[in-house]
Amino acid sequence: MSEPLDKRLSDLVEAVKALPDETREALVEEFHDRLADFSSGGLTEAQRQEIDRRLANPRYADPAKVSEFFARHGIKAT
Repeated sequence: MSEPLDKRLSDLVEAVKALPDETREALVEEFHDRLADFSSGGLTEAQRQEIDRRLANPRYADPAKVSEFFARHGIKAT
């Protein structure tokens, strides 16, 4: 069984404290950014609606047009 989360977190903090200042600063910045990612509310309702709208009407390239595009650039389709 692994150690309790609080102990692992405490050990991690102590390990970071032992690193050079520049490395600690980089790790703190990274952790701060990641924490902000987890703490944010995510997408707004308008963003969710836009995603739903786009997924409901997907646009795909016509395979013939894709082949034509590549042929114009000298790339042979396989």
